Amino acid sequence: MTKVLVLHGYSADNAGDGLLVRETLDLIREAVGENADVTLLASRPDTFADLGVRALPTVPSRRGWDRQTRAVLRGIDDFDLVVAVGGGYLRAGTPLETLKTALVHVPQLRAAARATTPTLYLPQSIGPARFGTRRWTQRALSRVDVVMARDDRTIAEIGGPTVERQPDLATAAVAGGRRPGADVDAVPVLSIRKVHGKINPDIYVLAETLRPYDGYIQSTVGGNDDRPAAQTLHPRRTVPRAELMTPGGAPRVVVAVRLHAALMALAAGHYVVHLAYERKGFGAFDDLGIRPWVHSVNSFDPAEVADQARLLLNDAEVRAAYDERISEAAVRISNARQNLVERLRASVV
Repeated sequence: MTKVLVLHGYSADNAGDGLLVRETLDLIREAVGENADVTLLASRPDTFADLGVRALPTVPSRRGWDRQTRAVLRGIDDFDLVVAVGGGYLRAGTPLETLKTALVHVPQLRAAARATTPTLYLPQSIGPARFGTRRWTQRALSRVDVVMARDDRTIAEIGGPTVERQPDLATAAVAGGRRPGADVDAVPVLSIRKVHGKINPDIYVLAETLRPYDGYIQSTVGGNDDRPAAQTLHPRRTVPRAELMTPGGAPRVVVAVRLHAALMALAAGHYVVHLAYERKGFGAFDDLGIRPWVHSVNSFDPAEVADQARLLLNDAEVRAAYDERISEAAVRISNARQNLVERLRASVV
């Protein structure tokens, strides 16, 4: 039985991060077998209780790190393979981000950097690396066997001998849920979050332009709880996750701030305009071939976004062109995923 350690999990209560953990486990089991013995280190391990893995905490208490977690990291070479969940957790853009990274993620990266076991970091957005952290981050990542970057800015800022460009794991599922030609629900969906504690006032301009619209809440966990932001809007109703993100219903036009809300909506067959707050959004929409439909949440034109949403709602030719772009990109993304499975498999042979 292959023993696999998965690093840098967060919480399944954040749907995007839960998705990335599930995608990671699917890759591992496809590569080394369904009976893989998986240990997952996560900020909220209890939220992954249904995944058939041993989950241990990474957020230190007043007494420090969990004893079992420390023992796992000390014995990292007892595993046959070490895999880091994809995501955007190695950040030092603000003092608070830097502190969280130092307390939760740096010990895991330090262990990965000294491991002799094959170690792969799945597609990441790394950075910003401020406050003197860039050199240490580059040095640590250079000691990891493979570091996959899901955006070009990470390559430019952190790139080194072990860093390579790969699509976000969540893009692999996007093509499967699409039903070209299906009728579109006439009411758009708007999903927002605070970014650095604020909401761009242009969000409210856009909301008034889109009205009537439905709301959607992607995350309800800790500092990533989107409910306070959503409560500042006035949607017709709030769509449950099971309704919006289950393929097979009428396609919707979705304007989403969280990347994985955007990607999950795309995978469910919807048409998405993404208001990105980090580099990862631009990288994913580039990989999917739909770059015109991503904008910076901090500096977008509400009229332009509203026009794009209306065209997706009302123009079948625009939707067909959107679907065609994704269809073409899906072949490249599927090939990249299969290559990743083969690399994981080869790592433990």
